[in-house]
Amino acid sequence: MQLLAFLYFYLNFIELSESLNPKRQKFFGKSSEQVQIRHNLTENCSGCLPVSNTKLKRAPPIFQGPTNDRQQAIVKAFQHAWSGYKKYAWGHDELRPVSQRFDNPFELGLTIVDSLDTAIIMGLEIETREGLEWIRNSLNVSPSRSVNLFETTIRVLGGLLSGFHLTGEDILLEKATKLGDNLLKAFEKSKSPIPKSDVNLQTGDAFSPNRDFSSLAEVTTLQLEFRDLSDLTGNKKYEEVTFNASKHIHKTKCLEYDGLCPYHIDSKGEFRKTSITLGARADSYYEYLIKQWLQTKKSIDWLRDDFIQSMTAVKKHLYCQSQPNGLWFIGEITEYKDFYPKMDHLVCFLSGSLVLSHFNSLDENNEHLEMAKQIGDICHKMYDNPTGLGPEIMHFNMENSSDISKEDTYVKSLDAHSLLRPEAIEAWFYLYRVTKDKKYQEWGWSAFEAIEKYAKIETGGYSSIDNVLRKKIRRRDKMESFFPAETLKYLYLLLSDDQEVLPLDRWVFNTEAHPLPIYN
Repeated sequence: MQLLAFLYFYLNFIELSESLNPKRQKFFGKSSEQVQIRHNLTENCSGCLPVSNTKLKRAPPIFQGPTNDRQQAIVKAFQHAWSGYKKYAWGHDELRPVSQRFDNPFELGLTIVDSLDTAIIMGLEIETREGLEWIRNSLNVSPSRSVNLFETTIRVLGGLLSGFHLTGEDILLEKATKLGDNLLKAFEKSKSPIPKSDVNLQTGDAFSPNRDFSSLAEVTTLQLEFRDLSDLTGNKKYEEVTFNASKHIHKTKCLEYDGLCPYHIDSKGEFRKTSITLGARADSYYEYLIKQWLQTKKSIDWLRDDFIQSMTAVKKHLYCQSQPNGLWFIGEITEYKDFYPKMDHLVCFLSGSLVLSHFNSLDENNEHLEMAKQIGDICHKMYDNPTGLGPEIMHFNMENSSDISKEDTYVKSLDAHSLLRPEAIEAWFYLYRVTKDKKYQEWGWSAFEAIEKYAKIETGGYSSIDNVLRKKIRRRDKMESFFPAETLKYLYLLLSDDQEVLPLDRWVFNTEAHPLPIYN
C-alpha cells in the first residue's frame, strides 16, 4: 500500500509539473523504465519510506541516464572507480588503487557518501542501492575520531543532504541531522562566532591544530549545508550558528583590499596577516557569498553586495595579464603586499561563480561573463602539457620582453602533480550552460581522455599523478573522494544533451558539487 501511495503521489506530481512548465518534461521524464528504477529502489530496500512520507517539499527528480556515447563513457569511468573502491576499500574513506589498500582518516565511508548523488544523477540503480544500504546499516556518524569541520561538512553532510533531496530516503536525513549535531560542537567550544577547525564526533572536543587558526574557507563554507538542514528539520539552530560566522566576516569589511580577506582567522574572530588569494584556504568563501544569496531566493542583500564588491576587487588587485602574449589570470598578493603571479587550479572555481552572477542579472556590461570566459581559457591552458592533465599550480611570466620565444606560463616541479581536481571542468560546465559554446564540451572530453590514458588503474579506480609534465608517469596511489563525487559528475553534466538536468535556477551546487535546492 505504501508503494502504491508513493507512485500515485509521484505520477500526479509529475503531471502537475509538466502542465505548469512544458519545458521541464525531459527533466521530469516519466518513461516506464525510469519509474521502474524508482520503484525498485523503494521496493527492494527494507525500511525505505515512500517519498510522500518524508520532509521533502517537492518530489525528487528522475534522471534518465546517459543520453550520448560520451556520457556513457563517463558512467563507465564512475563504475570503474566505484568497483575498485568496492573491491579494495569498501566502507573506508578512500581507495589507494595502486597498492589495493585504503585510507580511513574520517571513518565515515567518505567515498560512498560523497559519490552517492553522482550515482543517482547517472541513473545507476545498483550503485545507488549499494550506497544507500551501506549508509543505512553501517554509517556511524559518531566515530571516536577528530575530523575537519569544513571537509566533513562539504563532503559528508553535503552528500547526505543532496542524496536525500534526490531520493527522498529518510535515513539520509536522519544521519545528516545526527552528524550536524556532532559538528556544531566546533562552534560551542569557541568564544566567538568563528568555530574551531576540528571536532571529535564522539566526544565533542574541538580544537584548531594550526596555532588556533582556521582558514577563511573553513569557517565560511558551511552555511549552504547547515541552512538546508535547518530547512528540512525545522530547527533554526543549524542555520543561525553557522550564519553567525558569515555575519562576523561581513562586519570586518576587509577594507585594505576592498573586500578581499586574508586567509587565516583565529577563534577570537581576528584576521592574521597573510596573503590575499582566491586559491587554497580562501576560495570557497567567495563562492558561498553568491550561492548563499541564491539559496535564500536572493533575500539577503549584503551577501550579493559583498560578492559584487569582492569581484570588483579581484579585477582591481588580482586580475592580470602575462607576458608576452597577454593571457589573463588570477594572481595573489603576498603578506608583504607584493603581487605574486601564481594561480592554483582551485581558482578555476571562480569562473562558475561569475557565470552565476551573469545568469542572475548581477553582471552589468557582461564584465563578469567575460572574466569567467578568460578564467575558463587560462584553466584550459593549464591542461596544455604532455599528459593533458591539469597541474596543481601554474606560474606566469610578468617580465616585459621582446623575446617572442619566452613562455607566458610555467609549472614548477613541486606543483606539477594532478589530484584529478574538478575545478576546471566545473568552470567549463557553467560556461557551457550559459553560452552553449561546444568548445567547453570538447575541452572537458579531452581532459577525460587524458584521465583515462594516464590515471586509470586496470584493477579498479583512478590514481593521482605525480608529474603531468612527463608522459612516463608515476602514480601517487590515491583516489580522492572528490574524483567520483565532483570531477566525474561535472563531466557527466557538461557532456549532457539535456541542459534541463539540475537547472541553475532551481539548484545550487555546494563546493563539493552536491546539488541542494533553491528555496521558494
